[in-house]
Amino acid sequence: MDEKIGFLIGAGASYELGLPLVDELTMEFKKALCRTKETPYYKVPKEIEPIVFSLLQDNNLNYEDVIGRIEVEIQRCRGNDELYQKWNALLAKYLETVFFLLLERHYKNKTFICERLDLFKPLKEYCTKNPVWIFSLNHDLSIEVVAKYLEIPIKCGFNETASINGYSFEKLSRENMENNNFSFHHKCAGINLIKLHGALDVFVQGNEKSYLKIVNCDEDVTAIIDDINKLLNDDASTKQGVKCTNEITYLDENNILQFLRMTIMSGKHKYSSRISHTMDDWFFKIYKGHINHVQKLFSIGYSFHDLHVNEVLYDWLSFSSERKLIIVNPHMKDIPNSFMHIKDQIQIINLGFLEFLNQESRTELLHATVNRKYRDLGRKKFIESGKI
Repeated sequence: MDEKIGFLIGAGASYELGLPLVDELTMEFKKALCRTKETPYYKVPKEIEPIVFSLLQDNNLNYEDVIGRIEVEIQRCRGNDELYQKWNALLAKYLETVFFLLLERHYKNKTFICERLDLFKPLKEYCTKNPVWIFSLNHDLSIEVVAKYLEIPIKCGFNETASINGYSFEKLSRENMENNNFSFHHKCAGINLIKLHGALDVFVQGNEKSYLKIVNCDEDVTAIIDDINKLLNDDASTKQGVKCTNEITYLDENNILQFLRMTIMSGKHKYSSRISHTMDDWFFKIYKGHINHVQKLFSIGYSFHDLHVNEVLYDWLSFSSERKLIIVNPHMKDIPNSFMHIKDQIQIINLGFLEFLNQESRTELLHATVNRKYRDLGRKKFIESGKI
């Protein structure tokens, strides 16, 4: 394709690979925390226990609502250092819980994922002459696995390499970020992937706050899932009976303990100055700047609930009437209200991601449709299995 194409992907883009939507992850999140609430690591301090347990038992709140309320409590208790530390410690543990649950879902679904990768083959057609820009709001590894399977070159802005205890990483240093020195594909085939809200495979390292992204150097397309699991199992502090929350530790070549901080960003205050995050705003800046490389943007499985994301979309569309936004979502019927006055630049396609990719083949379209309906049944059964 000669057009400059981009994808903005939300949870719905990974749904057909068995990865959870918000309601599924909420059930897993709340069940896990209610099940472990009396264990030493997850025990909630008495001062904040009533608020926390009411959040976990409220069926009207999803996991991001719960984390968002904790963020509000952190803001409210500034000046009370003891309470402030307790809420912050709880926030770190709950973000870590999201990390563990998503990684577990990847691990359990490896076969399910691999059986559906052929349905992503049409994605190659979008990046034959120009790279396709993928702006991901997800924490998962689906794009990395798909790109590995389809042998599509992928870059995420990282321009150095690093090795830690036999694991290979791409590295983005603070110096390169400050000099806007990012490595992406230009005028060639490939995928440029920007993960706005952190990911299972992205970590912050050291006092300089460099970013490290684990690399799959194996022929097995899902080996990255195993590598992250191994990285967790090799955690140096855990082997000594200590748990560093929301971090993975390792011993460097000098036998000094070092830290890889998890980057998953959730809740209601992403990229807000009110709440400090492991990630800073560099990947959001990359999204704001590099979306201008795109003429036609496909929104895949995104709910339009993130205001900071929507503001960039609005500015991008407003700049030129030639820019088009195609919303691919089997359930969305109406253009979001804040975009109604530029609706002539927006189209809605009521298909799942794999159905959309395989529209040109009746056989593959049927396979994709059956797969989505099968996934829908599994989700319905899971949700109906019980409330908190």
